[in-house]
Amino acid sequence: MRKTLFHILWIILLVLSVPAWGQISSPLGRFEVDYIKGCVPLTVTVTNTSGEINDQYFFDTDTCDVSSPKYDVSACASMAPTSTKSFTYSLPGRYTLVQVLTNLVPRTDTLVIEVLAPQPPEFNVTLCNNYGVAVNITDTQYDQFLVDYGDGSPPTSNMTHNYPAGITSYPISVSGFFNNGPVNCGDSTTILTPVNNIPDATFSQVTVTNQGLLNGTIDLDFNLNPNVNYVLEMSANGTSGFTDAGLLSGAVQTVSGINTVDNIYCFRIAAVDICNNNRTYSDTICSTNIQVMAQEGQNQINWGTIPINFDRYELTKNNVPLGPPITNSNITDFTDNSVDCNVVYCYRITTVYTNGSRSTSVENCVTGINSLPPPAITSLTASITGSSITLEWTPTSPIDFYQVFRSENNEGFQPIGTESSLPFTDQNLRPQVNTYCYYIIYQNTCGNQSPVSVTACAILLAGTNVGNKSFDLNWTPQLGWENGVSDYELEIMDENGVLVGPPISLGNTATGYQDPINQNRQVSQYRIVAISNDSIPLRSYSNVVMEDIPLQVFVPNSFTPNNDGLNDTFTAKGLFIKEYSMEIYSSWGELLYHTTDLEQGWNGVYKGSLIPEATYVYKIQATDSKGRSLTMNGTVHLLRNF
Repeated sequence: MRKTLFHILWIILLVLSVPAWGQISSPLGRFEVDYIKGCVPLTVTVTNTSGEINDQYFFDTDTCDVSSPKYDVSACASMAPTSTKSFTYSLPGRYTLVQVLTNLVPRTDTLVIEVLAPQPPEFNVTLCNNYGVAVNITDTQYDQFLVDYGDGSPPTSNMTHNYPAGITSYPISVSGFFNNGPVNCGDSTTILTPVNNIPDATFSQVTVTNQGLLNGTIDLDFNLNPNVNYVLEMSANGTSGFTDAGLLSGAVQTVSGINTVDNIYCFRIAAVDICNNNRTYSDTICSTNIQVMAQEGQNQINWGTIPINFDRYELTKNNVPLGPPITNSNITDFTDNSVDCNVVYCYRITTVYTNGSRSTSVENCVTGINSLPPPAITSLTASITGSSITLEWTPTSPIDFYQVFRSENNEGFQPIGTESSLPFTDQNLRPQVNTYCYYIIYQNTCGNQSPVSVTACAILLAGTNVGNKSFDLNWTPQLGWENGVSDYELEIMDENGVLVGPPISLGNTATGYQDPINQNRQVSQYRIVAISNDSIPLRSYSNVVMEDIPLQVFVPNSFTPNNDGLNDTFTAKGLFIKEYSMEIYSSWGELLYHTTDLEQGWNGVYKGSLIPEATYVYKIQATDSKGRSLTMNGTVHLLRNF
């Protein structure tokens, strides 16, 4: 009930607010209507002003007009005039209303009634300071408009309004209507929260996208409040004398047709309070220009801007930072000495403001010029793998080819190959016995030849078995690294190449190591690894040396089986024995004893009796894990008198 009453009151207010257009007379002045244009449903009331009593009306004679698109012969056949003075049009269209009077000539007088479909009007609302709003009607269909500001005030044709202070959202509705028509065409509504101070815009980035004298362009990226009117202001070569450059919307604006070669353009965004005709401003941001010149062996970069609220410059080369940020606003140039000929280098400078906004130049590219010799290779690694030596180094510039030179056993260097890629492998060598040293010369893409590189020698490792008690290793030092060796490591592996423990650190000056013979490992493999003194260490591997300890059997020449606990049995000892057999014979060839247990010896007993002191013959056969066998024949003295 309350909602219905509210709508009735609102309609009454609308009617009271609409100017009184009065009645519209027919061409002959015989009748008047209250409306000739409105929206569906449109009710038209006729007032007879002819003085005649018998007046009748056709409210849609177009259905009987053959030339009318609404012609309907069936409707026309049954159509008869009516004395009713009111009619409601329920469909859009143009209708001819005809008054018929019997006693006058001509008998008829007509008016055209235009009926349209309801269409909510288009509009937008702009925030103003002091909790004000301004309505901007963009609709072109209606003649007049009424605004309901949603705060209980009556609908009005005023396009500005102020609300009480506070954070409250209001529904703002706009109704459109025609001159000489009712307010029945519907309304549009938007919800808005007024503010005390309209928000300023902020720049995120200004980018010069084309550097030209007449066709320069700058892209502006910014953040706007959609309910505020913002105007872009621009100034050339300074931070004063700004002129308007147009209204802003969205998030990006392009300024074109300007001289971005000679000029620096500064921008600010004005937040316009259209209710009070004043402006507030964003921070100012200025464009950044860049110039690049290719010189012999270097590129010269210069840039310019107006460094207000300056934080730093960021310079990039091919989209990669070129050095650390520059925090001194007076530094506006840089010389890039890392340049090769025929290579395109693209530079860009960005001015970063204290508020985080960024002003970026156009990307400026040049082709490098360089006829100077490229730098020599200062670190060269030679590593042995089997019968090959692999050379590795760090490229210093774009190259046409590398030329590799080798010296064998300290003889003169000879060219051995030309390559265009890394690594280089020297094959079919004898790195177990010969020393091999190398150096590199290369030609860059400019056709310039480098000096000779450092000389790198592969590490030659050798080993000697010292009485089956130790294996003595020695090696040649690693050569070829600019920063030298930080450590030599010894890798000890089993016969399958599996490390038997962690590498042994030997220091950076060691050239030898003594490894005791391991009783449990018959075959050992050794390799030296040199580690460079770099932040990312290089590694050079020597040849692999294998030590295969032969099968060993040790036999005493006498024993004393007198149960004194000393030398009571004749027992063989050995290393790396997998299978074993020992036979004892008398001097006449009679078999006295036999065993296959290495730990079990002969105690001088034969068939349960002690045999006399004498010299006896033994035969020992042993086999190691590799199937290699050893046969030993000899004599042993059995002594009883000790």
